Amino acid sequence: MSTDKIETVYHTLDQSSQVLKEELDISYLEALIETGENLLDDKTVRVLEGKPSKESQIQLNSIYEQLVLSEISPSEVRQGIQLSILKGMREDYVQPNHQMTPDSIGSLMAYIVETIAPPKTTTYHLLDLSVGTGNLLYTIYYFLKKDNRLIQLSGIDNDDLLLSLAAISAALQNLTINLTHQDALSNLLIDPADSVVSDLPIGYYPIDEQAKDYETSFNSGHSYTHYLMIEQGMRYLKDGGFGFYLVPANLFETEEAKSLLDYIQKVGYFQGMITLPKEIFKTEQSRKSILILQKKGQNTVQAKEVLLATTPDFKNIAAMQEFLKEINQWKKTQFNESF
Repeated sequence: MSTDKIETVYHTLDQSSQVLKEELDISYLEALIETGENLLDDKTVRVLEGKPSKESQIQLNSIYEQLVLSEISPSEVRQGIQLSILKGMREDYVQPNHQMTPDSIGSLMAYIVETIAPPKTTTYHLLDLSVGTGNLLYTIYYFLKKDNRLIQLSGIDNDDLLLSLAAISAALQNLTINLTHQDALSNLLIDPADSVVSDLPIGYYPIDEQAKDYETSFNSGHSYTHYLMIEQGMRYLKDGGFGFYLVPANLFETEEAKSLLDYIQKVGYFQGMITLPKEIFKTEQSRKSILILQKKGQNTVQAKEVLLATTPDFKNIAAMQEFLKEINQWKKTQFNESF
């Protein structure tokens, strides 16, 4: 993988987005969508009501000539787009629930999905109920996409800006994905998934009437969005399918957690929880874990020993390699290869 090519993608997107941001008086992320659409339209600058100006059109055309997508791998394109989105999120002060999942966490989740729930069928359906800009889903996709596997991607989000970024990103990577602009807690018209992967939004869900349809909702007041999303994930998993969720590290330490645990045990299995290293979080309160659930199905069983572990510092390569071996060994010893 070439860092030069990743930087070329980033600089092309960044420079052109800066021009469009100033010319059109829009946010950086909106300008990023605009420039992505220009690139997809054979590098043709879209002009509305005389904007951007002739001078800026010439400048944009010059910038676009730097980028030859056919010479850059889709994975390198994704990383270049990711850098641009990260810059835009800093400039536009995007709220924490809309922040992009870091590559370090995405790569670890990808390894865990591949180890615990690898594709065994011709077509493997991967669903993200809070897809955002798509970076987590695309990271996992590239990890799983080998041995002629056909990976079907689906993503749901109710934020049209983030979903537009996910769509532009997929198109520039030449990926096929089914993206839906919808409240993920409403009824979804999607096929059941082999695995659900999501960096869950944390907080209270404002629509109490909708939440009443969920077993994990509270009897009074607003319910936790992340509880409801976990339940929704179970609903849209195939029997025996897995859910991999990025959740607060203290998920089961609250008074309300009993309702979530009761629901999980009713419809599936709590197979593991991997706490991420403290070094990558600003505070202990913001620390997160990867929750691993499985929906009940034919021949599915509860792990003999639930996988409870803490990831070493990502910078400690030797410790990380040993940790990944331990996950692999856990999979082999816990289920007698029943899945």
